[in-house]
Amino acid sequence: MTLARLIDAFLSLVLPDRCAGCGRLGSVLCDECCRRLVGYDGDPPRVADQLTGVRIAYVFEGPLRHALHQLKYRRRRRVARPLGALLASYLRAHPLPCDALLPVPLHRERLAERGFNQAELLAREVAAGTGLPLIAGPLVRLRATKQQALLDVAGRIENVADAFMWRGPAPPARVVIVDDVLTTGATVNACAAALRAGGAREVYALALARSRGQAPLSHR
Repeated sequence: MTLARLIDAFLSLVLPDRCAGCGRLGSVLCDECCRRLVGYDGDPPRVADQLTGVRIAYVFEGPLRHALHQLKYRRRRRVARPLGALLASYLRAHPLPCDALLPVPLHRERLAERGFNQAELLAREVAAGTGLPLIAGPLVRLRATKQQALLDVAGRIENVADAFMWRGPAPPARVVIVDDVLTTGATVNACAAALRAGGAREVYALALARSRGQAPLSHR
């Protein structure tokens, strides 16, 4: 058992868990909230110009929205474990051709502010649940971009254009970028551009959630 899991086990004994989705005592994400999750069934998104394909597990609503807010804004790192397990289960049921997983990176300033990268926490759980290797580090965010949620589609694309770079040996030929919430796809598309520049041939995006009614992904 890893140190992180030992700490989690100790904390669960000292401080009873509350569900990140509904607040009930007993677990980090209760069975009832898991049953209420809605699989993403929107129109298949058109592939952004740098991405080979996109997969989205759930609709960003209800308990899942609450749980992700607990993870990102309340800094409840332990919420990443059940959410990552759900994403791993989804990927096992809907496999992608993949040599390695990569999380969307945070800029060092945002990482220092938050204390962790939620995409990396999710990706580590996906790697543990699927046996796929995880690569974190060589894909870097070069500048502290504005928060994407504050921008329109054109602004999001401009905000992350050339914001990422691959710094390391050539990446694997087929990689899957892991993120928590996908909206326009601008961020994962910019990551894919950096990976392709580094030598990757196929780049897929895997997101835990996306809101209903989002416009199809396209950056052409």
